[in-house]
Formats: sequence, structure tokens, C-alpha cells
Amino acid sequence: MTEQNIHVTIVNHAAVDIAAPPAAVWQTILDEYIEAKKFREIGYAIEPLDDPAACLGGYHMRLEQDGAVVDERLCHVTERDEAAHRLSMFADYLAGGMIVYATYHAEAAPGGTRYRLDCHSTLGISQPAGAGRAEVAAAVAEMTAQFDAALTGYLESIKAKLEPQG
Repeated sequence: MTEQNIHVTIVNHAAVDIAAPPAAVWQTILDEYIEAKKFREIGYAIEPLDDPAACLGGYHMRLEQDGAVVDERLCHVTERDEAAHRLSMFADYLAGGMIVYATYHAEAAPGGTRYRLDCHSTLGISQPAGAGRAEVAAAVAEMTAQFDAALTGYLESIKAKLEPQG
């Protein structure tokens, strides 16, 4: 049975309420993604993009382990709205061909802030010959659940950092 590679798009929406002011959550978003602190802390080399297409900013990030590149991305800021506390970015995963569009929101909510993340990821998956829409839909649903779990875990880690420990 022959497999073919097809492109699918995974859509994720995740949110967490944080007992912290919107300005604090917004600053965390900027630190994590504009300054790339979350990536620098785990060993990524980050270099600013010298590309007119990255007119709002961006960077090339690369992680090596044992002399081999294990992750490499080009990241572009596509929107930065200080008043709305909203940041949108585009990431091109060079090795695997995945393209991700993500928007990070720090919205005022009762008791603090709702940190919301909306993400569209387009990637190639293997499809066995003869597999139909139902099989592809099942694979997409499984990946969506995995991505949801990862995004929720990330948001919960930010909540744990920002909320007062009591």
C-alpha cells in the first residue's frame, strides 16, 4: 500500500484565566515571543531577521543538540497591538515544513486576565492509499487534541508563574 503526503490544517483555541493584571500578562507575552526568552532559556540561538518582509520584527531561531540541528524556524511578527494587548506571529518550521500562525491575547477578565491563544498550523501528514476523509479527519482530531494539551500546559505554566503563591 502506497502512502502520499497531504497537507492539513490544525486549529487550536486555548485560554486560561490568570489572577494578574492584563499589563503583567501582556509583558509576559512580549518577553516570551518578542524577546524569545522562553526559547533562549532552553538553548535556542536567536538572531534578528534582516528581511523587509519582517517589517514588524522577527527572528531566526535554531536549536542544536550534539552538533545536529533539531529545530529551526523563521518567526515574523505580523501584528502587535499594544492597546488591545494582542500579538500575532507567523512561524516557518524549516526542517519539517510546518507553518504556524498564532495570536496571543491578554484580555481583561473578572479577577484578572484571560490569556487566550489562537493557532492555525499547516503541516504534511502521511495518508495511506485509499484512506478517505474519515481517516484523515480522525488523524487531524488526534493531532488537534495533542496540540490542545500542549497549549493548555503552556498556558497553565504561565498562570503558575504569574499568580501569587498562597
